[in-house]
Amino acid sequence: MKPISLAVAVLVVVSLCSFQAQGDNELITKACSRTVYNHLCKAILQAAPNSNDADLYGLTKIALSIAAQNVSNIYQTIDKLQNDSSVDTFVDECLTDCLENYQDATDQIEDSVTALEFKAFNDVRTWVAAAMSDVATCDLGFKDKPGYQSPVHQMSAVFDQICSIVLTFNHCLIEGNVHLTS
Repeated sequence: MKPISLAVAVLVVVSLCSFQAQGDNELITKACSRTVYNHLCKAILQAAPNSNDADLYGLTKIALSIAAQNVSNIYQTIDKLQNDSSVDTFVDECLTDCLENYQDATDQIEDSVTALEFKAFNDVRTWVAAAMSDVATCDLGFKDKPGYQSPVHQMSAVFDQICSIVLTFNHCLIEGNVHLTS
């Protein structure tokens, strides 16, 4: 992915979630340093309301809500693309499959939110991983025909990164390392 495309995708995520910038937070810095996507993690969490007062459980909940908003936005984008009369038959079929994949991913992220509320961290891991798999399936559908790529590929990559952040935080919660001491 081109750096400018990733930057635009991150800005879209942050702006669509209508967050206002907040200050730096030591827990956010520690938690995000454990993720593969440290910069994205800090950007979305520092911009999120109430993140400065959140513990690791709260940061996980915030990241999951950002993932939920993100997957919903991608679903809406796919729906708009499919309604474009200029798409060819192959793209239309792929978009139809993608709508189903993203509906499933949306449901799975919602299930993850519920599981987190009950502190069912293993279920959170299962549902988030399933959502990531559904999103990847959408992108793979376009590769069945040479020269095609999912029109939401970059947005999907950001969703995958946000989910990775959630999984990292969730893993810390499973391990009981809520203060990130080790």
